[in-house]
Amino acid sequence: MRALARRMIAGELKPWELTFRIHRRYGHELPLTERLAELDDEYGMLEDGDEAIAQVDAEVTAEARRLANHPTVPAEPTDTPS
Repeated sequence: MRALARRMIAGELKPWELTFRIHRRYGHELPLTERLAELDDEYGMLEDGDEAIAQVDAEVTAEARRLANHPTVPAEPTDTPS
């Protein structure tokens, strides 16, 4: 998901493509990506040419930046206790 966010920031994906992929894969179940799923729902309610699309795009971009910069937690501890 961080890789998708980085791709959107780099211009490889459109904001709606990011929300669509995240929503389809994770639904509303993952707290880290829940806002992107909600924004995907908002895209579904907008009509072509709607000025609100730019606002949703801006929110998606902000969420993508947050997600891309979110620290990763290692699955296993990296140092062994002494």
